[in-house]
Amino acid sequence: MSKTILVTGGAGYIGSHTTYELLNEGYNVIVADNLSKGTKAAVDQRAHFYQIDVTDERDLSDLLENENVDALLHCAGSIVVSESIENPSNYYSDNVSGMNAVLKTISDFNINKIIFSSTASVYGNNCSNVKATEDTLVDPINPYAETKYAGERLLHWMASRYGWKYIVFRYFNVAGAMPNKSNGLRVKHPTHIIPNINKAILRKLDCVKVFGTDYPTIDGTCIRDYIHVLDLAKAHVLGFNYLFNHGESNLFNLGTECGYSVLQIISRASEVTGLDVPYKLVGRRQGDPASVLANADKAKNILGWVPQYNLNDIILSDFEWRKTEKF
Repeated sequence: MSKTILVTGGAGYIGSHTTYELLNEGYNVIVADNLSKGTKAAVDQRAHFYQIDVTDERDLSDLLENENVDALLHCAGSIVVSESIENPSNYYSDNVSGMNAVLKTISDFNINKIIFSSTASVYGNNCSNVKATEDTLVDPINPYAETKYAGERLLHWMASRYGWKYIVFRYFNVAGAMPNKSNGLRVKHPTHIIPNINKAILRKLDCVKVFGTDYPTIDGTCIRDYIHVLDLAKAHVLGFNYLFNHGESNLFNLGTECGYSVLQIISRASEVTGLDVPYKLVGRRQGDPASVLANADKAKNILGWVPQYNLNDIILSDFEWRKTEKF
């Protein structure tokens, strides 16, 4: 019998693409989302959808009493660095208190396999000169990263108490869209650089703001490791395969190990689309590390994960998605 996975925040960007890949792998998927950030249109029609707030313990308990859930993918939460600096209390509420409510609720049910969506932001500036391994010192420099790390530790202790097996995935910069243009980042005002570059190319944005030109990098702009959302989603499939095959609790970085500066991304976008990118150089943005790069050997060696998409694929798939105006 196929295993059933509950995806919290499954109407969001990463949750919806991962739902698609899990369904294709033969898993049954239940999506729970209050649609405060996600959209119902993003949810694969093969999934069973519940419009609930998963932090409401009564609503989540009702769902779990009605469904035979074998595992949890916890994607629900808040993810914008600048917003976390403006409203740190909200981020502790969403990412720590909210996760606590979910884990507390599932402890009453026979769910003992969990994957948690975390972030490479937990490393802070400790991977500016080297690629971050899972053993790199954690040093969050914004509330978003701090609350994600708190979620990791909460999961560790809850798993220790209840005998759960879990995976923490630390995502690097996720971008891109479905090649068939059926799904992508459904946000009118994205904060990430690649969607905003493509919006500027399509004249849906006056220009891209480049935050900071005095970082200790090749051209003074921030360097990031960009991973296609479908490569990320496939890692979750491999993660659940690993857990259901008696894998032990583990932590994995998910990135391509290739770093690009903001100006390099702008140049590449212009090259692959054949269009100019209007941009403006402005001052630094609070909470941005100079460079964040992955060492993803562990995920490759243990899970057999190998990214399939390159930077051109990421930029062009998002570009084609932005042209559809489905969001």
